[in-house]
Amino acid sequence: MAQTSNPYALQTKRRMSARDWAESIIPVTTAIAVSLFFADGGAQYFLSLDTVAYGVGVVAGLIGTNLFLVMLVLAARVPAIDNLFGHDRALGLHKQLGKPVLYLMLAHMAGLVIDYASRSGLDLVAQSLVMINTNTDMLMAWLALGVMIAIVVTSLVAVRARLSHRVWHLIHLSAYAAMILGIFHQFSWSGMFREGTVGRWYWLALYLVAVGSIIGFRILIPIVRSTRHRLVVDRVVVEGPAVVSIYMRGRGLDRVGFVAGKFAHWRFLAPHIWQEAHPFSISAVPTATTVRITVRALGDSTEILQNVRPGTKVWFEGPYGIFTGDDRTTNRVALIGSGIGLAPIRALAEELSAAPGELVVIGRASTDAELFLMNEITEIAIAKKGTVYELTGKRGIRTPWLPYDESEQGASITDIISNPADWDFYLCGPDLWMGAMEDDLRRAGVPQLRIHSEKFAW
Repeated sequence: MAQTSNPYALQTKRRMSARDWAESIIPVTTAIAVSLFFADGGAQYFLSLDTVAYGVGVVAGLIGTNLFLVMLVLAARVPAIDNLFGHDRALGLHKQLGKPVLYLMLAHMAGLVIDYASRSGLDLVAQSLVMINTNTDMLMAWLALGVMIAIVVTSLVAVRARLSHRVWHLIHLSAYAAMILGIFHQFSWSGMFREGTVGRWYWLALYLVAVGSIIGFRILIPIVRSTRHRLVVDRVVVEGPAVVSIYMRGRGLDRVGFVAGKFAHWRFLAPHIWQEAHPFSISAVPTATTVRITVRALGDSTEILQNVRPGTKVWFEGPYGIFTGDDRTTNRVALIGSGIGLAPIRALAEELSAAPGELVVIGRASTDAELFLMNEITEIAIAKKGTVYELTGKRGIRTPWLPYDESEQGASITDIISNPADWDFYLCGPDLWMGAMEDDLRRAGVPQLRIHSEKFAW
């Protein structure tokens, strides 16, 4: 059978071009920051060994500060960034910049201390103490550096695994304090930012963008949306062992941007759980008045959510993510979910259009009881003349995303879908499982732009 024309090719090309252009903003802003320094006479500090430490320190500080502001914007959940790159990719880049920013800030502080010590005749420790004790702005800069060290340390996998989401989140909120603490010395100690200079206005604009993004998209917009749309819990339905679907009702939800595959951070205003928001995917196509999520008890307040009462008010941030049909590149689509990862798969199965034979849905779990929402998914797929596979059993070794028996017999995605490179794959489940799934798809020749995933990590 001849393959039908692909209506998604042009939109894919435009989206990839837009992403390339947006990514170029980071090195461009960094280059501008350094160029302004050299345009203001910064090259002179690299002409003598006596001043090179100062020059290196300043350049390191400029690059580090620029990238730190980029980090804050990436984590501010700006809709334009989220719609273009997706929440996972934006936060992934945010995390990648963490260590380089810290190293640059350490180099910045070291360069300045060495320069001042060489001119004052003091040792490095004494000079550091003098800088801290004689200037409040420098004291705040040192405190900011300490906060950044704490943030990077708590982001390490071994440390993060020992922290609750609530504690980790509070520590990372201190990044905003670090930004505020660190800003003052730039304008009081640096001649580059004196009044009337281009550098002063450039850096003020960068800080305005970063602070405005945080205040607007992390605080004001969620408050306004939650107040305007008045979400409350309508009913709670048990879907399986420790899994419930929470149906919510509100008004004007079609104006929020809720679509199948997206997720939001939901805060249920009930005792013991109102302090913390949790990310859950939409598990059914929303309407103007209803939205549904499916929640599994994984500890902390998710266990309490199993018994949340109808009428409970709900505040939300979002929706986020590009795990939607907007990122689709072909007519043929395979939806593959494991465990609670089947929640967004169910919503996508309902929303995505597909001709007969162009939809495959695969449910993966250790037991039949953990194939959550699979009855709904099967009903939807059959109505669209699609194909459904249910794969249960302990994890394999050779191909870990498959059950043990199939894996050890050498099975792969090509045994389920012929010519997988011609399909879009939407994956949702535990990180290790998705990693194994992506490895199998790449071995089968599936281009990376046709592999779409949503991670359940923080």
